[in-house]
Amino acid sequence: MPIIGNGKNKGVNVNYAIDTSDYIRKLSNIERMYLWSPYSDVSMVTRIKGNISEEKLRSALDIVLQMHPLAGAKIVFDEDYNAWFSTDNVFKPFFKTVNRISDTQWLEELQGEVKIPFNPETGPMIRFVLVYSEKVSDLVVICNHSVCDGMSLVYLIRDLLDIYTHPEQEIKVIEPVDIKDFLPKGGFSLQSVMMKLVMGHANSKWKKNPYYFDHNDAVAVQDAYWEKYVFNTVLLELEPQETKSLLKQCRNKGISIGSAVIAAFIAAHEDIVGTFVKNQKQLWVPFDLRRHATTSVGDVFGLCIGAPRFSYNYNAKKPFWGNAAVLHKEIHERVAKLDSHTMETPDSHPTFMDALSSFALLKEVVPEAYTKTENLKKYFQDKKNITFSFAKRSRSMVPGTIPSNLGRLNIPETYGDLKIDRMIFFPVISDSVPLNLGGLSIGNKMVFSLSYPESRDKINTMTGEMIQIRNRALEYLGFPDKASEKAIEDTINGVKRTCQMQK
Repeated sequence: MPIIGNGKNKGVNVNYAIDTSDYIRKLSNIERMYLWSPYSDVSMVTRIKGNISEEKLRSALDIVLQMHPLAGAKIVFDEDYNAWFSTDNVFKPFFKTVNRISDTQWLEELQGEVKIPFNPETGPMIRFVLVYSEKVSDLVVICNHSVCDGMSLVYLIRDLLDIYTHPEQEIKVIEPVDIKDFLPKGGFSLQSVMMKLVMGHANSKWKKNPYYFDHNDAVAVQDAYWEKYVFNTVLLELEPQETKSLLKQCRNKGISIGSAVIAAFIAAHEDIVGTFVKNQKQLWVPFDLRRHATTSVGDVFGLCIGAPRFSYNYNAKKPFWGNAAVLHKEIHERVAKLDSHTMETPDSHPTFMDALSSFALLKEVVPEAYTKTENLKKYFQDKKNITFSFAKRSRSMVPGTIPSNLGRLNIPETYGDLKIDRMIFFPVISDSVPLNLGGLSIGNKMVFSLSYPESRDKINTMTGEMIQIRNRALEYLGFPDKASEKAIEDTINGVKRTCQMQK
């Protein structure tokens, strides 16, 4: 791996030319964007009824990591600092079991784990926590976004429980892909082409004075970030009959549940907090590109999402369901056209992406981190570096809402003596995006997470606001009786409790 350095002192490359023929493939720029960022993990919590064996689960996990190579991969950097996926001599993933004492204990485990940086060079970039009791357990999976998306975690958990139940079955490796290779020509926008030209010019300037970041730099920034913030979430949960009721209402109006929930959260945010500022009156809406590939790629584990970005103004003078219908039409037209330009990146040098996405954007958020390593000091003092001007412009493009809705999952609920009771999805969060939503339903139990980094200096202030937004969204959807002053329901030993998430 290259020693840290800049354009005037590039350092010495201690990695001589390497043979990449045995590696899985090179990371794309979009995957590279999430490699070092402190809030670049996606997570899934799966509640499992039944007495699950830790030993059998660990054995099944060994097989699943062979089935889905990226889940068990590390990153190797070549002499040009390109990053490659490799499964050669990778450690086993972190796995721990803790005794389950409440329905909300998974949150404490998740809050602790998201603060711990993954080391891409040792890998793998995934970890597991089993919050165990004899009758019900919560499986918490945390994974770096550079190797997976939300559906990847769904497929991994499904296959893990399937192999757990039927360990004798023949296992087929699902080879990872670069999803762009399977998209039809013309699926990308003119806007992305223009951005490619602009950043091509920036790339030429970057190459005159580049910086090479490593794990120590990333740890310094991530530690500083999570000393200032704590991961938190508020859940909107509907039981089967409630989900069916909402589905019937949405069908009568010709829209999807997802569109209705997104519109409800946007309306609620404007009621509680106020109208979005100008640049935040837009959405990024991730969607699964696997469903649109011209060649079948199967249930592949990897980063396989597109995301249109478009302006959207909620019109408070019109009825809620009319607003939801407008939003539904906009989303589905853009997905049908494979409008995914926000997920594309130009052919800039990957170190430019490292600097922009994981270091330049956080310069003003955690300036104290940039004194922790010599490389960060030099970078921080380079005031005219092209990535800082790009970071300033990038902030004006940040949307107000990013709804990552996986929809109704088409996977089994029952695996032998085990049954999935519910699943909760947590996409990548950001301190600059007001509404980060993650949604899915299984067994007609629908859960939407509203997640955010909360400042430790104002702990619970933001959570109180998010609870109000959730409650107002429930009103718009027709469930005012489900409003609560708490963020997550907690039932243990048959007694219903609530949990105000405090840390």
